[in-house]
Amino acid sequence: MGSINQDLRCLVSETTRYWESDHIYIGCSGNFTIERILKGRDFKLHGNDVSLYTNAIGNYLAGNEMELSVKEESLKWLEPYMNNGIERIATLLLCTTMLDGYHRTEPFFTRKREAYHDQWERLHSETCGKVTKGLENMNVVEYWPGDVVEWAVNSPKDQAFISFPPTYKGGYERLYKAFNDVFDWQEPEYEMFDSDRLKVMIDAVKEKNEWMMARDEPIEGLEGFEVGTVQTSLRSKPVIVYASKSHKRITMPHQKTEVLKVNRADENTEFNEDSVVSLSKITQAQMNTLRSLYLNPGIAPAAAAVNFAVLVDGHLIGAMGLSKSQFSKGEGYVMSDFVIRPVKYKRLSKLILACVLSKEVKMLLEQALNGRIKALSTTAFTDKPVSMKYRGLFEVHSRKEGRVNYTAPAGKWSLQEGYKWWWNKHSKSLN
Repeated sequence: MGSINQDLRCLVSETTRYWESDHIYIGCSGNFTIERILKGRDFKLHGNDVSLYTNAIGNYLAGNEMELSVKEESLKWLEPYMNNGIERIATLLLCTTMLDGYHRTEPFFTRKREAYHDQWERLHSETCGKVTKGLENMNVVEYWPGDVVEWAVNSPKDQAFISFPPTYKGGYERLYKAFNDVFDWQEPEYEMFDSDRLKVMIDAVKEKNEWMMARDEPIEGLEGFEVGTVQTSLRSKPVIVYASKSHKRITMPHQKTEVLKVNRADENTEFNEDSVVSLSKITQAQMNTLRSLYLNPGIAPAAAAVNFAVLVDGHLIGAMGLSKSQFSKGEGYVMSDFVIRPVKYKRLSKLILACVLSKEVKMLLEQALNGRIKALSTTAFTDKPVSMKYRGLFEVHSRKEGRVNYTAPAGKWSLQEGYKWWWNKHSKSLN
């Protein structure tokens, strides 16, 4: 929590090596990642934030006292581990995961809390060691709990300032709601961070001797100060980095690709009633190549547990990628299914789905996941009530804005039986 990715850390380290200021004021210290990047340098660091977890670290590093107690009766057993300093920080660090889902009563969350309680002595001891190592040699001379905009306005203009402020309004409040329900402490006063507050902060930051900011969307008012773009994966949002001065850098994800050497169907390839459909397991790199060629580029790619090419009479017609469902036990998830283009048949996508529901795919997915699969689910990204592609094979499970979730029993038929169904119902050609 409150951390930044490795590429952005490198950019922070490089940018600040050219700074001449003696003091760096850091807004939204979070997990003190920026302070840890800068430790061992000649800078005197001044931290700031409003969350309980960050306040515990900041006050400890700056030598400040901080009143904190457990108010939730069911968690009073934590009190012996709340001594000011490393022990308290380790306790709060463990609570960031133990209290995830704190108000939820489902078996998973209940068992997780019980497991933390049963293993607390070991976990706390190990975490104390990690915290001690992580915070050593930190040159934090001041910590101020309060509004980051006030921090930016009131910090000296002749020194440096770094801040990666909240992206979403109310983000801190949602993240630490459980902390505030469990612990009693003097919460700092601050205004909700929004676009208007961001403008005030930008005006103040640009007056500093040296400065650096970053956000996962363009910051109005900082045009011309862009020094870098950082994107860690194809599914993550790019972070735009701004600074008073720095070398320009860009880091983007690289998708590994590999050519799939197989004959491909085209608009002249014809099948017949007795054609044979088959599967061929392919690598993720080969799947990435096919996705790039034939799938909507607006759909962010992700690695599947297992990928298959679908062939008819030895000709490639499409592919599928499947993984374990994150939401239901004994369920697989169809991450992607698509046909190649151009082809002769209008509804060839129905054949891919018929193969998805085959006994052969069910068996191969069970082998890959080392567990039984009873059903398959998938998501269609559409603003329409249903997706005609899945109609007749999958049932609508739920709808949300811009997406429809589908489910169907796994192992409906054999590959060849699925092909017969498609041939009889959907083999109409485009011509």
